Amino acid sequence: MANNLSSIIGMMNMTDPGYAIASTINSTADNLTTTLPPSASVTQVYQVVGQITYTYLGPIICAMGMLFNIINFAVLMQHQLKESPYTYLTGLAMVDFSALTLSFIYMVFSHKTIGKYWKYYDAYIFLPIVNVCVTSSVWIIVLLTIERFLFVRHPLWAKAKCDRASAKVKILGIVGLAVVFNIPRFLLFKVHEPRPGIWALEHTEFRRSDDFFGINWVYSITVQILPLIILLFANTYLVYAVMRARKQREQLQIRNNKEATWYRDQVRLTITLISIVCLFIVCILPSAFSDFPIAYFFFGRGIPVKEFRTSNFYLILQYIANVLVWCNLSLNFVLYCAFNEKFRRVMRHMIKRWLKLSCIKQSYRPFKVSFNINGITRNNSSQTNSLTQQTKCSMSMGGQEILKMDKVDHSISQTTALFDKSEAEN
Repeated sequence: MANNLSSIIGMMNMTDPGYAIASTINSTADNLTTTLPPSASVTQVYQVVGQITYTYLGPIICAMGMLFNIINFAVLMQHQLKESPYTYLTGLAMVDFSALTLSFIYMVFSHKTIGKYWKYYDAYIFLPIVNVCVTSSVWIIVLLTIERFLFVRHPLWAKAKCDRASAKVKILGIVGLAVVFNIPRFLLFKVHEPRPGIWALEHTEFRRSDDFFGINWVYSITVQILPLIILLFANTYLVYAVMRARKQREQLQIRNNKEATWYRDQVRLTITLISIVCLFIVCILPSAFSDFPIAYFFFGRGIPVKEFRTSNFYLILQYIANVLVWCNLSLNFVLYCAFNEKFRRVMRHMIKRWLKLSCIKQSYRPFKVSFNINGITRNNSSQTNSLTQQTKCSMSMGGQEILKMDKVDHSISQTTALFDKSEAEN
């Protein structure tokens, strides 16, 4: 039992393959009268799946997701993206990055070690805080969808109430509630030393109790089932709103460039949100069924709890759900680039500005040109002065170009609703 991390951690359901092997042996011994040990060929299936997931596939997905979320955060912090939906997406990038970072550290380091402090990391940092991040990520998406729904249904009221400052307060409120909501997850494991020099995790009495089984149902409903229902309903309406907006635009025959840009930005922003929600539904739905209370309710009837918890079907379902959750946390950047032209435009301007600044810094390197006459070294001041003047000119020209780029997109006002203005006035 070198790596005995056994955990169904809400959305992530992280089960350590090393622990899975040991717990299979233990549960078989406990239920020797009713069950037979799984055959070696079958047991190797989830071992191979677990090895591929936690050694190769998981770290690659998490590393790419961390990079994508860093780019997301850098772009979304630009002043051109000052509307409230982009504030929610900034918070989403932060919690997704945190979850992916903790998962990457677990798979690359703590998952493979038997040290005491790494087990403390597993029990009191990785397991509970990943759940906090994933819970926050889910409800930030839900809150963003509800706000966009209100913009479509009640545009004037939503425009007055849903601003960037209120979005920041709501994000902080969600994270705070997620921390309180996941406090029981800090009480699931304790670190012990089964053999000298080998540290492992052990279930607490609370983890084995019926109380936690009931709390797990609350987690499943609050973090998976309820958000999925809300998002399915709101997303369906948003798809209808986008189709209606396109028809209205064709009927009104808008030719004003500013008005046309406004319509395009609203439609693209809504389509971006729809794509995020669709990705969330596709990736989280299997995770909902892999959560232990729901999985046992649907697939474990007539099977002892210990046997089902260590069965090949349940463990492989967890591995698949983990990969899908990591993809959900990682692929928002791809969706932004695919569906949001404004995001792409701001990212291009940001990259150009960084390249200009790096070129200016590279060209501004103070140096002296000297020559030797009769053993005396003298500075060529005329050459130095001319180079300094040239550098100043290049800096001023580069600064003007940067200011010109910063002025782009200032004409786009704060986010307004995807609706027909004539309907709002009525």
